[in-house]
Amino acid sequence: MLEGESLVFRGDLRLELPFARMREVALDGDELVVKTEDQEARFELGAPVAERWMRLIKEPKSLFEKLEVGPESRVAVVDVNDSLFVTALRERTANVSEGRVPGGAPVIFFGAETKDALRKIQLLRARMIDSGVLWVVRPKGSRAIAETDVYEAVKGAGLVDTKVVAFSRTHTAHKCIIPLELRGKAVPRPPILSIPPSAPMLHKAKTGKGAAKPGRSVRPEAKKAPTRKAAKKKTPAGAKRRK
Repeated sequence: MLEGESLVFRGDLRLELPFARMREVALDGDELVVKTEDQEARFELGAPVAERWMRLIKEPKSLFEKLEVGPESRVAVVDVNDSLFVTALRERTANVSEGRVPGGAPVIFFGAETKDALRKIQLLRARMIDSGVLWVVRPKGSRAIAETDVYEAVKGAGLVDTKVVAFSRTHTAHKCIIPLELRGKAVPRPPILSIPPSAPMLHKAKTGKGAAKPGRSVRPEAKKAPTRKAAKKKTPAGAKRRK
């Protein structure tokens, strides 16, 4: 990877060679040979690829060339807190929208400083045209957001990561596009998980006579209202009963 001012190799062996320390960059058959004052690194890339990498190291592209932004590009910038970049972008092209994505904008720069911020990729994906590009700009070496977090969020939105560019000394930009097989189709949505309602609580059933039937809840028995006994009329003393 070309990370701004360094050649970075990632794998079982991690190696970073700053351009300022390189004393010689050459081809040796299918290998790219990079020599510094104290070491020599050889990369088996194949002759065509090795030659292209040598040219990129000796004649590095500008940032906007790497980001594929030209004078006629229409660009939207969302949540990118880099005033120097925005100023340089406006000098590069006059078609810049900040804070919103107008319909049909072919290039979108989106800044994500945390993992939670990546949820907005779903909304940005809905604003993209089939041939559009979404650049996700994240901080390097941050615990709040990792490279794998970006890959998972991009994949969940129906996009693919095709390129990584050193955006600045502190940030990296991931180029994301809509794959050919998904162009012209509806935006994929993540599955919605619903929680089933809880089962009704069953009261303790009686055993024996009056027991509840299986599968039915038992209602508490209503208390019977006390019955009043009919009051007997007392006959006054000395009075005779009529027949």
